[in-house]
Amino acid sequence: MNFFDGHYFSLYHSSPEFRGESHHVPIYYGIQYNHAGKLWLQIDHGERFEVEGAYVFITHPNAFFEYGNAPGESRHHNFLCSYGERVEEYVKSGLLPIDNLHPLRKVRNPERFLETMLRIMSLLRHAAPVVPPRAVLLYEDLLLQIQESEPDGPPVPAFQEEYFGHLVSEVRRHPERGWEFCSEARRRNLTPAHFRRLFKAVSGLPPQQFLIQCRLQQAASLLVGTGEPVGVIAERVGIGNEFYFSRLFKAKYRISPLEYRREFAGRY
Repeated sequence: MNFFDGHYFSLYHSSPEFRGESHHVPIYYGIQYNHAGKLWLQIDHGERFEVEGAYVFITHPNAFFEYGNAPGESRHHNFLCSYGERVEEYVKSGLLPIDNLHPLRKVRNPERFLETMLRIMSLLRHAAPVVPPRAVLLYEDLLLQIQESEPDGPPVPAFQEEYFGHLVSEVRRHPERGWEFCSEARRRNLTPAHFRRLFKAVSGLPPQQFLIQCRLQQAASLLVGTGEPVGVIAERVGIGNEFYFSRLFKAKYRISPLEYRREFAGRY
């Protein structure tokens, strides 16, 4: 018997510009991850939750879920649905947390969480209909990340949280801009070290590293969605040196920009 038997994936998708609402009783257990943008959520017509940024919640059978975007806005939505004996064991053990009263958990490391989900989706696309053991292993890593995201008190003072939340959202939406984080720190009367600590508490990464991640993610989307030359895409995302861009891209995705385009164009 295969150690990873009993876990089956049914539906999965990643949409950086998702617009819409869901109103349904799920058939499967779903990891629903809001990477960016505003989200509202209501379960069994109960309390309405409204959040912005990196939050995860679990959809499951036997409850009526409603969730969607703020009016007229988009959000970066990702979901991964599963079923099977192994998944039921996750639920029984509490590793897959079912909590209709407090369903939302703020993700501590959003970029890592998103990358894990995208890696699972890539494995499933390439191996269908077989379930790759590594996809199950990465799914369990996602569950551990959810456990680690359990709140343990606000990491950022309330009077700073709104500012840093807005700044992180702006960097994510416009990574091509020439961001000067030292200037941002001075405007908030913060030392660079304190600024970095607060920024990392909200985004999961230090500011410069977060900016590079956002630029590379935008570049990956442009490589798949356009036919523009690599040098033009590098300029568009705010990295003027094509050689440096290619080196950063390969370090993150393990393949060159052109190899990434050949591998994934037309698959999303």
